[in-house]
Amino acid sequence: MNEFETTHALIASVAKAQNCEESKLTPSNVSLHTLPQTASFANMDALAGASKSVAYVATVGSDLVFSTRLAPTTGGVGEKPERKEGEEEEEESRPRKRRRDTSAEEADRVATARFKLGKSAPALPVDELDTAQRVMTNLVRDLRGPNGELVVQSYALLSKKLGVEDGRPRVVVAVRLNAGIEIKVGLLKSCLGACWGDGLLTTLPTLQGIGKLELPLSEEATAAAFYGNLSLLLVTSVPTK
Repeated sequence: MNEFETTHALIASVAKAQNCEESKLTPSNVSLHTLPQTASFANMDALAGASKSVAYVATVGSDLVFSTRLAPTTGGVGEKPERKEGEEEEEESRPRKRRRDTSAEEADRVATARFKLGKSAPALPVDELDTAQRVMTNLVRDLRGPNGELVVQSYALLSKKLGVEDGRPRVVVAVRLNAGIEIKVGLLKSCLGACWGDGLLTTLPTLQGIGKLELPLSEEATAAAFYGNLSLLLVTSVPTK
């Protein structure tokens, strides 16, 4: 086996332990692994740790897929390939699409959602509400695709018991992510911060009782789903003390 095949085989062995249904290496040396319909952040961590290069998660049609582009060790795993002469200048000279900065607007919406949750569930600890607001603000402001695509489609801050072991309702962060956009696992982990611990990703329409009511599908998402391109549902909670 060559270097790429060896690295892919190593990731595939980890993928099998994380219940991945299929692993394959593409001709362009991208290591692809089809996860179950629902996967945990722990699954993502295990795969990203094995890849040693930039890792992505996305929906591909109706599948939840982890991917990483393999790089030769001579130059550093994960480093960008050497550019040909003139390539860098050409890329930098390309006009970038301008997007209206909606960060302040989104931050205000998140703050409103946090206020409403605190008012409807006054027993929730203030520090947990603060954490949820901070995490959600990170997601709507910073989570983007490889080309700057908006990833977050809809979101909600909720008070909910996620398991029988929960003695009280948890502060829950729920987000619907657009179909077909590669998301850097490292960026997602950074945005979620303290809420990375025990979260889940799924292509199913509902997860832990959270679905279309709390996170309505946009018109574009409904059309995408009609053609078999599923959005990604993320549910996690703020750690309790």
